[in-house]
Amino acid sequence: MCGIAGFLNFLPSRSPQAIRDLVLAMNQAQAHRGPDADGYWADAENRCHLGHRRLSIIDLSTAANQPMLDETGRYAMAFNGEIYNFKDLRRDLEARGIQFRTHSDTEVLLRLFIAEGPAAFKRCDGMFAVAIYDTHTKTLTLARDRCGEKPLYVATTAGFFAFASELRALTALPDFTYEISETGLALYMALRYVPPPRTIFEGIGKLEPGCFLQIGPDGVQRRERYFHFQIDDARAAAPQDIDAYAEQVEAALQSSLEARLNSDVPLGAFLSSGVDSSLVCAILAKKMQRPLHTYTVGFADDAQSEDTAARAIARHLGTQHEDFVFGAADFDAICGKIGTLLDEPNGDRSCVPTYLLSQFARQHVKVAISGDGGDELFAGYGRYIAFMAQTAQTKWPSAAAIPQYYFSAALPVFPWQAIQDVAPGGMGEVQGFTGSFGNLFTAPGRNMLNALRLLDFETYMPGAVLAKVDRMSMQHGLEVRTPYLSPALMALSSTAPLPALFDGKAQKAVLRRLMAKYVPQEFAYAPKKGFGMPASVFLQNADRVRAEINSAIGALAQSSFFAARKGSIEKLAVWAGHNTNSIWATIVLGKWIESLGRPV
Repeated sequence: MCGIAGFLNFLPSRSPQAIRDLVLAMNQAQAHRGPDADGYWADAENRCHLGHRRLSIIDLSTAANQPMLDETGRYAMAFNGEIYNFKDLRRDLEARGIQFRTHSDTEVLLRLFIAEGPAAFKRCDGMFAVAIYDTHTKTLTLARDRCGEKPLYVATTAGFFAFASELRALTALPDFTYEISETGLALYMALRYVPPPRTIFEGIGKLEPGCFLQIGPDGVQRRERYFHFQIDDARAAAPQDIDAYAEQVEAALQSSLEARLNSDVPLGAFLSSGVDSSLVCAILAKKMQRPLHTYTVGFADDAQSEDTAARAIARHLGTQHEDFVFGAADFDAICGKIGTLLDEPNGDRSCVPTYLLSQFARQHVKVAISGDGGDELFAGYGRYIAFMAQTAQTKWPSAAAIPQYYFSAALPVFPWQAIQDVAPGGMGEVQGFTGSFGNLFTAPGRNMLNALRLLDFETYMPGAVLAKVDRMSMQHGLEVRTPYLSPALMALSSTAPLPALFDGKAQKAVLRRLMAKYVPQEFAYAPKKGFGMPASVFLQNADRVRAEINSAIGALAQSSFFAARKGSIEKLAVWAGHNTNSIWATIVLGKWIESLGRPV
């Protein structure tokens, strides 16, 4: 887990020292991602410059520092993430006669790419963002993991191409203008995050999950998607033995966990009272007999807080358990600095407990296992069933209307009328983006439940959930690994029969069935609570919330974006209190703009 940065220079007259200083400044802007080492490399032609901040997890020696070059010096690589199946890949490469100088997964990925090119990414079970430069062909290759666990931002002008793990790192670029994108703002108001390839800033984009991008010597870019999660509707609809399917899921989850235990530093696990993390901890502690440290965050005076149930589950599993209870003082502290903690605005309320949980766990471990991805793969969100019931008799005017209504009704942030009032120039993009997923609902033989989980896999999971986990954990130099997102488990999920997802009584039925093997039924079949900051936090801190909304509106009013749009800030203020999502999204946006420390 690290931070990467780089610069492709298309102007030979540009000073090599100036570019070096720029890349080092980009490195420093994301130093929290890699506190253990700071690396830099440039080719002899002043064309490619790579930077790296290292969080040492596997092979702690300096030999595994980055950027890493092959023995010929032809290839240079900067890598953020982990390749969990690197030992298997290494054995395959060694069988071909390839020799290794380190014990790191970084070198395995580099040599795999040298041997196979971009096809290498399809063979990796991992989370990663990577940059590889070929000094012979003068081609830079960038790639992101299948699901978007690791971020990668990009910026292009006629004179250069740049990339970094975080948005703020790219604000160091020459003549960057800090201009808020109306399209990015509109998407944020609709979703609570800005999906790729857009960002909140004009001039900066994001590489999509499961994609690679190559920039040739002439600066021409070629973007290709190497992974796309799909549902095998025919197999999912065919009769299946649920017990046999459950055994396959458990075996795949255990195999994924075994791969994700590779670590040369202390490792623990997040444990809520929910099914996903509890099942992971149960398999680790009970089936694999792994001594385990577990960590939970709860909310003071909230009836839905998960810490009490998590402690009971930990006792059943025999883990060494620690918990942190979130109180009013923590709300004050987190509100004061949420803007600086978020690289790009993310209005998901679970950013707060994830930050605090990561901070708490990092006092004991450097790697944590989480349960993220289980809801999307096995249809765990309660909104799915509610949406299906609500729209069962709906006559849709078009396929695009289904996801558009889902985003506005099942995942409400700002009403679309508010977006039209505040950022009308971005409304077309909101409609186009949300409507573009209409094809998910029209595949032959596909049921609504599968379409909805596919939709969240493509949007909400990478945009809100995985982005939140990455940014909040990396603020503390904590690596979080997600076993549900292994290729094998995703493939099994793609064939899940409907009774494995919803058996008429409970969602994620197959995971609950497995969990019931290890803990009492009342925990395995407890209603889903979610990990977000609950509404009680807003009610208990009502005065502070009102003050923060007013402060956010004030900060936004000072921005050039709103100053240039008469009446927009007043309209935003009217809509800000529409629901808890819009309240928190407004606070986050205002604090984020404040944190930039300059006019925008």
